[in-house]
Amino acid sequence: MKRTVIVGGGLVMTAVFVWLSMQWFHGRQIDAAFKRLLHSPGWIAAMTIGYGCSFWLKAVAWRLYVARENEDRLRTYMYPLLVSLLVNHILPVKLGDLARTGMLARQSKMRFDDALHSVAMMRLLDMVSLLFIGSIGAITLGLAVSPRFLLVMIVLGVVMLALAAWLSRKWKPFQRHFERLWTTIRSRRGAAVALLTLVSWVLEGAVVYGVVHVLNLQVGLLQAVWANSMTIVGQLFHVTPGGIGTYETTLTASLGLLGIAGSDGYTAALLSHGYKFGFAYIAGAAALVLGAVSWRDLKEWFGLKDRGRQKKS
Repeated sequence: MKRTVIVGGGLVMTAVFVWLSMQWFHGRQIDAAFKRLLHSPGWIAAMTIGYGCSFWLKAVAWRLYVARENEDRLRTYMYPLLVSLLVNHILPVKLGDLARTGMLARQSKMRFDDALHSVAMMRLLDMVSLLFIGSIGAITLGLAVSPRFLLVMIVLGVVMLALAAWLSRKWKPFQRHFERLWTTIRSRRGAAVALLTLVSWVLEGAVVYGVVHVLNLQVGLLQAVWANSMTIVGQLFHVTPGGIGTYETTLTASLGLLGIAGSDGYTAALLSHGYKFGFAYIAGAAALVLGAVSWRDLKEWFGLKDRGRQKKS
């Protein structure tokens, strides 16, 4: 059911993207915008620093969550993040987290279930951070936000925590992971992990801010951070490599709420997404090489290796 909803939502977003392209894809305008960005090396550098630092902070937060800052080097967490980013920008489904989990387990010699637990918790914290930025940003920017929506999000969080506590009592393998999560949440370490993750998503807004500034669009830094966060939340409906279509549709709509014309918002979405694709391919390929990741490793992490053996037998 969940998969059907995600795929269905992704197909709808892709269809909307096709419609937007038919309305606002103007080759000359996009070409001029692309050249303007290329002739702004200072802004490209700022975007790269901001985007790169966002992953650095995510790696710091991840290592802090697993409490191995004294045992593991930061690259043990940085490389899996970048490889995951690359995989998600190549494949039409989000298998990056599987590569991220397998790579961490191999490099840190950690149990696979512990690595999977940490990836799942960091993903959950990512979503919480994005929704927090979205809610606070919408209120600050004067956008209509229903108090009921905020209440529903709080209640949903409490229900999920209660469900996890119930599972920890009923399912022994889950108990150890829940106890670790609960201990971390109540500690200073947990607060630090949450803060670092939140700041990392604020920094990622540098890409959208850089693009809209180069295009002379009237979008402030806070607005760019908010628009980027709403766009990443929309990536839940990911059925194309890198969320092509979903990203452009969501960002165009978010910028539209900020008063940006549809054609300008669409152009900004194409440029910012194109930049992120380039970053994913370059940084991800470097992480593959530096992390000594082979195609055999990826097949194993994706579960394809065992299937291949079963077919042969």
